[in-house]
Amino acid sequence: MMIRTSAAGGRAALVPWLLMLLLMPTHTDASKVPCSVENDVCSEMLREGSYCVDGYCTNPFYAGGCLQSYGYNLSNNEKRIRVCHSEDPLEAEELGFCRPATLDYIEIRLASQNWESVFFEAWILQILLTEILEVPVTVETGVPGYSVDFYHMHSALDYGVFDEEYHELQVAADVKDCRLTKTDDPDNYQACFHASTEVWWDDRGFDAHPPASSEPPRELGALGQNSWFVPKFTAQNDTSLLSYIGLQGPQNRRKLAETFKRPTNFRDYCEQVSERQCQDDNATSSIATRPPLDDTEGDMFFVEGVYTGHFRYTEENDCDKHPTNCTGHFTNYPCVWESYAEPQIYHHQMGFEHNMYTYAQMTQIWSAANATKENVISIWWRPQIMYESYLGTDTEMTQVVLTPPTQECSDNRINTNKRCDEDRDLFDIVGNPVGACDSYSHTLQKVFSTALKEVSFDKNTPEEFWSPAYDVLLNFKLSSLQIGQIFQYWANKTTDKANFDFRDATCEWVIDHMDLIQRFIPDTYPRAVVYENDSGSAMHVSALVIACLTSLLVIASIGATHLKRQTKIMYYTQPEYLYTILVGFFLIALSAIILAIPPSDPTCVVQQWLSNLGHIVAFFPLVARISAINQLATSGKQMQRVRLHMSTLGKYMGVAVCLVMAYTLVWSLVDAPGKAYTYQLSGDKNDNGATLISGFDYCGSDSEVWPIINFGWQALLLIPGCMIAFLASRVREDLNDTKSMVAVLNTNLGFLVLNVAFFFLVADSKRSELMAYASLILSANVVASLGVYFVPKFLDSGENFEADPLPDVFVKTTVALLDVHGFAAWSSCREPVQVFKFLEKLFESIDNIAAERQVFKVETKGEVYVAASGIPDARNDHAIAMARFALSCMKKMEHLFMKLEVIFGPDTGDMSLRIAMHSGPVTGGFLKGKGAQRFQLFGDTMTTAGLIQAAGQASRVHMSEATAKLLIKAGKRKWVVKRMEKLQTEEKGELQTYWLARGGRAASLLASSGAADLSSQGLGTSSGDSEESDLADVLGLDSQQRWIEWNLELFKDQLKQIVARRESTVRSSSELFSGSDDLDIEADMPLEEVKEIIELPGFDKKAAKRQLENKEVTLSPLVVEQLRELITRIANEYNDNPFHNFAHASYVVMAVQKYMNRIVAASEVDVGEDEERHRSSTMAAIHDHTYGITSDPLTQFACLFSALIHDVDHPGVPNGQLIKEDERIASRYKNRSVAEQKSLDISWLILMESDFDELRSTVCHNSRELRRFRELVVNSVMATDLGDAELKALRNARWEKAFATMDISTTHTGRESFSNNDEENPRPVRKSREATNRKATIVIEHLIQAADVAHMSQHWHIYRKWNERLFREMYKAFREDRSDTNPADFWYKGELGFIDYYVVPLSKKLRDCGVFGPTSDENLNYATNNRSMWEKEGEDIVAKMLETVEAEYAGGEKMEQPATFEESS
Repeated sequence: MMIRTSAAGGRAALVPWLLMLLLMPTHTDASKVPCSVENDVCSEMLREGSYCVDGYCTNPFYAGGCLQSYGYNLSNNEKRIRVCHSEDPLEAEELGFCRPATLDYIEIRLASQNWESVFFEAWILQILLTEILEVPVTVETGVPGYSVDFYHMHSALDYGVFDEEYHELQVAADVKDCRLTKTDDPDNYQACFHASTEVWWDDRGFDAHPPASSEPPRELGALGQNSWFVPKFTAQNDTSLLSYIGLQGPQNRRKLAETFKRPTNFRDYCEQVSERQCQDDNATSSIATRPPLDDTEGDMFFVEGVYTGHFRYTEENDCDKHPTNCTGHFTNYPCVWESYAEPQIYHHQMGFEHNMYTYAQMTQIWSAANATKENVISIWWRPQIMYESYLGTDTEMTQVVLTPPTQECSDNRINTNKRCDEDRDLFDIVGNPVGACDSYSHTLQKVFSTALKEVSFDKNTPEEFWSPAYDVLLNFKLSSLQIGQIFQYWANKTTDKANFDFRDATCEWVIDHMDLIQRFIPDTYPRAVVYENDSGSAMHVSALVIACLTSLLVIASIGATHLKRQTKIMYYTQPEYLYTILVGFFLIALSAIILAIPPSDPTCVVQQWLSNLGHIVAFFPLVARISAINQLATSGKQMQRVRLHMSTLGKYMGVAVCLVMAYTLVWSLVDAPGKAYTYQLSGDKNDNGATLISGFDYCGSDSEVWPIINFGWQALLLIPGCMIAFLASRVREDLNDTKSMVAVLNTNLGFLVLNVAFFFLVADSKRSELMAYASLILSANVVASLGVYFVPKFLDSGENFEADPLPDVFVKTTVALLDVHGFAAWSSCREPVQVFKFLEKLFESIDNIAAERQVFKVETKGEVYVAASGIPDARNDHAIAMARFALSCMKKMEHLFMKLEVIFGPDTGDMSLRIAMHSGPVTGGFLKGKGAQRFQLFGDTMTTAGLIQAAGQASRVHMSEATAKLLIKAGKRKWVVKRMEKLQTEEKGELQTYWLARGGRAASLLASSGAADLSSQGLGTSSGDSEESDLADVLGLDSQQRWIEWNLELFKDQLKQIVARRESTVRSSSELFSGSDDLDIEADMPLEEVKEIIELPGFDKKAAKRQLENKEVTLSPLVVEQLRELITRIANEYNDNPFHNFAHASYVVMAVQKYMNRIVAASEVDVGEDEERHRSSTMAAIHDHTYGITSDPLTQFACLFSALIHDVDHPGVPNGQLIKEDERIASRYKNRSVAEQKSLDISWLILMESDFDELRSTVCHNSRELRRFRELVVNSVMATDLGDAELKALRNARWEKAFATMDISTTHTGRESFSNNDEENPRPVRKSREATNRKATIVIEHLIQAADVAHMSQHWHIYRKWNERLFREMYKAFREDRSDTNPADFWYKGELGFIDYYVVPLSKKLRDCGVFGPTSDENLNYATNNRSMWEKEGEDIVAKMLETVEAEYAGGEKMEQPATFEESS
């Protein structure tokens, strides 16, 4: 490809007799015709339409165009004004200089290249397309700010710069519309053009270098060739110079050196040749009149009127001095241009030294030769302005003939891309001798971007509006002769050669050759649009009348439905349901009316809204009803009637209507339907000869997608509806109007198909006719639907309705069963009132979540909560709704259980929720009986849900395959996790079940669905709940802190009872106790303080009455704070042992509280019918029956305190090992109960600190009470030493002494019975005070012992948990060499022996003492049951525990907290 980019930035046009053009810069900003506003001669000097602006005349073609300026009329005396393009200023259209294109053709951009013939070609096409065919055309120069536009206001003529590979074609292919590349930022400028009318390919042709994104090149019709030229006068002087034969060889060297001298530029001439440096040098005034003004002028070889140029002999021309290497001068192209002169000179042995010059310099050298008549030889090309301008003169460019070109020569050319390389070698310069032939004569080519055809024949544009640009450029051809004519036209102009004359020559040539120009115009062009209206046609009038009658028919049907609403057929079909459908049909009829009237923008929008709303309101109830009928059919209930819940239907239909409204609103906002036109190309022509395009108005949007979406959503409703109707056809017609439903759905589907067919069949014809057809189809659809569905109901003469109840079947439901994992074990350690309160709070919290999630609460059974989604109102997302409900419950309950631990004590926070879900049909209703009716669910779904619940796991949601499939179908696949093992059931066989994922997206759905913040939900209790009013937010507390808070609440309640009892008695000031006082303890160690009898206070009638009245007592904040600090200090004194830790202490406290609360209550004492009269007698009897324990809150406080401190600082090993390890402790406590005594001493010292003075004075009012308090604590703590044989023997002896002989009558359970027959002396005969206190003392000790091992007499899970913790503690001691025996060696038999010889006898003692009521029997039953389970499973359990702890130690893990059984639970 020949590169046309000049090193100087472009080519300047050259006309020999207007050499001023040689000075023309490559970028011209204004016309060169000066003028003034006072003397505006522009119209005279140029043409009409030229004005004086800024001192220069404007381009006359800017104001109207070429044809307008020349007054040329195409036809009918019409003067055409050009259409505007993107480079016109905004005011051009306002001033009437151009007009907008009526057919909205996309603007075409042509390449200007950087030589003049292309300018002519581009301007001819601009005139043809812009002024005749109304296609906007601009010209690309490749340089921002440059212009060569024919209509440029100031006739700018800037030579462009283009990419060697024509990447501008690729840009056009990418963007299609080159206007999109427009930018004000020169750095980001992208050149773009659709076509170049003249392209020079190199000798190897287009096939070797195809431009990217271009079509195959087409011939322009002209020839082009690079050749060597000499002036005609040179050829006439020596004809041998016209052939390479006369140039080659040593014999011609002197001739060439003497003929072709070196050109001298202006500067060199003045500095090296002129005697006075061009200053008043008369001898040289004919050559140079002055020195150059600047460096630019100094580099020039010719300056019109100043420097004629000069050729001189140099050292290189001297053949006498250099006979073998003297040379003549050869003028060669710049290195960036394609030239083969170097190899041609070298291989033909021509005596030339070639020099490379810029385009401007080459034209200057030739002009200098013309002016001085000096010989010059140069390479040049044709057709070109300089070549054309010298034709017929003595300087005419005469071709030098070189060796003829051949294909072999073409294949061996040098690579001209390396001409500018400084490091090229000889072969790169001269190449193969075979490649030194002359250049081919090229057929000049046109090249098009692939975008030209795409923008001309845009698939998104109606064919009638396709642009003629592609066909015009395809037809456009110019011969070399015609191009030469244009050059001659230009040469004959003398007004403004560089700007206006160039354009004027082109315009004049076009006018003179209009017959030729007309041949380039394709058939049926130009075109014009005329608009017609069909609203008055017979088709539209008929459609309007029928639509109005249809609307009246719908109104009449609404009235008939109302009149017959009490008939059975209407009642069973439901009048409200029928009214809804009729409203939809009425809206459709109204839209049919609008379709039949002349369209406008508002009516088009209203019609679409009415149509969309009418179809959804009419179709949705039909599909909903047939779906309900089909559900009956598939469930085998063909004999039942369907009755839609109108509220539910309203909700779902409301959603559907909202979706359709949202879609229609988007349509109205984004691409609103409005008055539009469809076009047809007719064969008629107007007076101006333009082919007519007929336009017919209709309602439409820019995009055809919207009506297709309309058809789509209607089909999505009707097609499934028809399929369901077919499946439901076996349901009896007299129960459900199945056949008429099938008929009306099929009718609507048929009319939808007809509407679609008309839409696509008429799409290519008049759309106005389509509106009439659509109106008729809608009217016919409504009439047919009324006929098949409503008319039979109107004609039915059936009886009026009498109600007959129908069962409720809920087909689409998901059922959930929620229960508390660990509840059975937890409740075994609590009082019934605590269990009841716990369930109240739990269920209330779940109720709140159910209400928020719109899930229906069915019932509660024990700790099981039954919920259902899809009841009583049907919903398609029932599975998703239940999944969200389940996850919300899981999240909420995790916090709730920790929070409730403060109220209900240890292990509450360890419980967790377990949820099972299953989806399927259920039967539900209210079961009526003599009592209140209850809503219940029945069916196989409930059975399956129960099976899944039984196989669930803690803190997990277990669901059936049916529920999992529904979630996956709804797009929630990430919520579903397959359970590896299948569920084996007797009822259902093998079941595949799934888990509901709690992490990732499944967890985030809580926030996304609008779940309320958990911290704001509270515990679900009322704000007035006194139990919670003082609670801090414990969600952030760890387990030990929660246990501390629970202990605090428990001890506060007990302390209030102490204060209440004390306030009822009157004491002298001498008895007052100072909290700072301490006891005088005479014993050396606590064990020596153990009392056989601790004296408890006697019965106080006044104090007992006050306790019974439960008067509110308020503790001072200081006392409460000291109590919290005391419990915290004690908790911190506990070591981090697996078993003997603060958790164990809290558990023993809870057991003590339970035992004390279970001491026989007043209701279990027979006091006769007059309860109020014998109240005091009853309380006295209870006092005696419980040996005073229930009457003295200080005693109860001491028992609780003993439980709290009994294992403080426990070392994690038995006393025997502790004695070995710590001689100081052993010596201090004389090797007896060392751990227990140490615990008591540490705790007592803490209690006696001054920080707790107010607390002590509140607990113990005087020193006597403090002493009794210590005695109770000492006896209780020492009783927890189960390994001291001597202490055990003493306790057994004291028990036998206290209970060997009952001095009052007893029942078979061991409880004393009392008689109230003597009204004067209502109290029974009492035991001696000493005997009572002995019994109280020994009972308290056994109570503490039972509480210390309470886990042995509770639920199996509780027993297992603490059993494993104790095993871990003893194994830890073994591994740390603090024990000689592996506990696994004796654990199984040791547990059996401990239960047999300690736990069971202890439980029997508590039963036989008669004060603990049913608790003693409960303990004994749990103990025996646990023994039985241990006997069966104990060996396996021990093996598993051993395996686990050994694995932990082998793995290097620190064994601190138990995990095996608790994790598996």
